[in-house]
Amino acid sequence: MDVREALQIGELANSTVVAGHGGVGRPITSIEVMEVPEVISWVTPGILVMTTFYSIRHDERKQVEIVRTLIDKEAAGIVIKLGRFVDSIPIEMIAIANEKGFPIIIIPKSVSYINVLTPLYEKLYEEKQLVESENNPFSEFESKSYASLSEALDEINDIVGSPVYIEDMEGALMYSSKNFLPNGWRKSDALFAKPVYPSYPEVIEDWKTSLVTRDRTILKIEGFRDCLILPLVSNQQVFATIHIPYVERLHSIHMSSSQLKTLIAKLNELFMNEQLYLQKKRIEHLEHLEEFSSRGQEEAEYFVIRFQANWTEKLISSSPYLLDPSCLVLKELHGLLNDPLSNRSIIVFEKYYHFYAVVQCSSDEYSIIVEQLRKRMNEVYDDLFVAAGPLLGHSRLLDDAIRLVDKTMEIGRKLRKGETFYTYDKLGIYEILIGLTADEHVQSYADTLLSPLLQSATKELLDTLQMYLNENGNVTKTSEKLFIHRRTLTYRLQKIQELLNVNMDDAEIRFILQFCLKIKQLSG
Repeated sequence: MDVREALQIGELANSTVVAGHGGVGRPITSIEVMEVPEVISWVTPGILVMTTFYSIRHDERKQVEIVRTLIDKEAAGIVIKLGRFVDSIPIEMIAIANEKGFPIIIIPKSVSYINVLTPLYEKLYEEKQLVESENNPFSEFESKSYASLSEALDEINDIVGSPVYIEDMEGALMYSSKNFLPNGWRKSDALFAKPVYPSYPEVIEDWKTSLVTRDRTILKIEGFRDCLILPLVSNQQVFATIHIPYVERLHSIHMSSSQLKTLIAKLNELFMNEQLYLQKKRIEHLEHLEEFSSRGQEEAEYFVIRFQANWTEKLISSSPYLLDPSCLVLKELHGLLNDPLSNRSIIVFEKYYHFYAVVQCSSDEYSIIVEQLRKRMNEVYDDLFVAAGPLLGHSRLLDDAIRLVDKTMEIGRKLRKGETFYTYDKLGIYEILIGLTADEHVQSYADTLLSPLLQSATKELLDTLQMYLNENGNVTKTSEKLFIHRRTLTYRLQKIQELLNVNMDDAEIRFILQFCLKIKQLSG
């Protein structure tokens, strides 16, 4: 707002400019009432002064001196109420004002200050809010609604041109926007992944106290961009931190403390709302599971999936009461399944700190769905182990289905160390073998047959036998897998047959040897 605009607002519209017409374009940044002559100490550029000259009503020299001071201080102008304490303006003052283009505005004594000041203050406030809004790139963000916290973080990512993520006060990652970039603090955007910065526990411990009363801090790591750290606080406790690595766009943003607090409050609200929503969804899934298991309908064909990863174990560690890590795991898994199984009835649930999903499908669809799941899991994760149980036809067998998929996971992790996806049809036979490992007669038989190889100083012959049997007795493939010459392999096989007193050309003998090796493998 400049003086020209002010002259059209409220009671000031009834005023008269008596000098300094050339300066009506001067900007107004503040308005003050002055009734004391000592103006030097508090006058700032852009101020519009209102006065009756009461304290210097008999001193024209002092009146002129005040105007000179206002001009030197680059004030916007002066509004004088005539007829109350002074009846005229000194000629010298008018001459100076005209020379310097400094507006002198006269209002009649009948006009009250409050009627002049109120609309001007309102106008200045509106302009200030507009300026702050223009300087605050988050103003639109703060007024919008978001379906999820992740959507809000993606919006901030777009605003500042930098990835955004949220960690709990153990450093575990809970949320991350799109376009994550590794930095000196962390290398992974996997759920619950920890920072790689060597002294991160000490840094976080400091944040727990320092960020209770501060709205930000800057994380500086040599060789990497600075990172803006904002706290999420509840009941005087920092329960999480927002990380925004600096990029050029963020460097150009100068946010006031109040603007930052508004942004933090918005994210705090979104975080709390999402926690409540996820807990509600968790309860809904448990209710659906209970309804499903109590149906007793034989036509309800389904199978159970078991998930296992380091990040699924987060829920058994200590977390603030505000955070429910299991809800975040369930959310992650549901999103993971939604792509290949978007048109399926899925119930994702947690039981005894383990995570499962019930998927309903027909026998014709089972193999296709399992293969879709295998492909999806391999594309997204390399640290998530997945086991798919057999297709069952009665919902009351759910406990059995969980037991079978648990066993599939156990056996897969033990025997298929190079794989991350296991199916019951490939590993179900091992459940029988595991049961046999508890039979002392079976153990005695395996020990007796393999004893010469088990007692050998090296595992060379035992490993050779295992590879030979795995390759169905194919000498060429076995030698290639062991990276040895065929003659060397032939020599070893001959040695094994002599030690065990068997003929490995016999298919039944090979079966017996494979059975005994599996028993020893599962026993270990």
